[in-house]
Amino acid sequence: MKYWKRQYKIAFPSIGYYFTNVDNRNGLKIEFDIDKDLTKQTNKSVLKIYNLSKETRKALEFPDINCEIYAGYESTTGPVKLFVGNAMQIKTIISGNDMCTEFRLSDGGVAIRDCEISISFPPNTQGTKVIQTIASSMGLAVVYGRDVVINSFANGYSFIGSGGAALDEVCGANGLKWSIQNGVLQIILEEGISENRGIVFGKDSGLIGSPERIIKSNPKPDKETPKRKRKRKEKKDRAEKQAGWKIKTLLAPSVLPGDAVKVESEIITGWFRVEAVRHSGDSMGNDWTSEFDLIERLTYANG
Repeated sequence: MKYWKRQYKIAFPSIGYYFTNVDNRNGLKIEFDIDKDLTKQTNKSVLKIYNLSKETRKALEFPDINCEIYAGYESTTGPVKLFVGNAMQIKTIISGNDMCTEFRLSDGGVAIRDCEISISFPPNTQGTKVIQTIASSMGLAVVYGRDVVINSFANGYSFIGSGGAALDEVCGANGLKWSIQNGVLQIILEEGISENRGIVFGKDSGLIGSPERIIKSNPKPDKETPKRKRKRKEKKDRAEKQAGWKIKTLLAPSVLPGDAVKVESEIITGWFRVEAVRHSGDSMGNDWTSEFDLIERLTYANG
């Protein structure tokens, strides 16, 4: 079987602590529930580690401590980065005969919460320079999706306020959307994809059960406005409705919202954009799976 022997690594790099079951170690019992999507709201994770020593718990109980979750299979790539975030809340409770330390993590939560900027650029400044300055102020690297173009600022650009609000302004003016994925600022077209694609889910490559059909209507009034006409002309108008699928797979840690994936099943075959991801894992239980909300974008297959 291609997928066997689950592996994980939990790292707290700022203090040099990590826990793993790699290299023939049994490891501690860990559980994780991770939710990721393409919105500017930060991705969230709940991580539980069982039966830490009193000294270790004390070392980890710091607000905003950075945590990295890696998971996968020994037979494929080993542990792959699944989530990066800061602890917004930490608590320890007794569960039966076990002591459970729970971390509620937010991907980019500190960057969004704490970043206030004051920037000013002269006329004809490249849009990518403005984005890079904002990202650097937030302590984030930045990656761009396929076909992303950011216009230059002919009259210059100035902004005072939060880094997130600056991203809203610049990205909104260019038909783009931003999110933070594993500690990296990702910018893609409103209906576009990242540069990551190539994962195929089928009966022999991780797909569990059959895809479920999803239809989402437009929650906003469908009114023809000057702004909508302009966006349609610029090919930046968002879809009135979305059609797609929900699939469940064996744990697929490398797939992020915005990626293009291919599904091969008896019901459907085609390329889709990953709209949202939910990872669930229990190192000593049944869960080690991913669920994806996929939106139809069949043109991804063309180049």
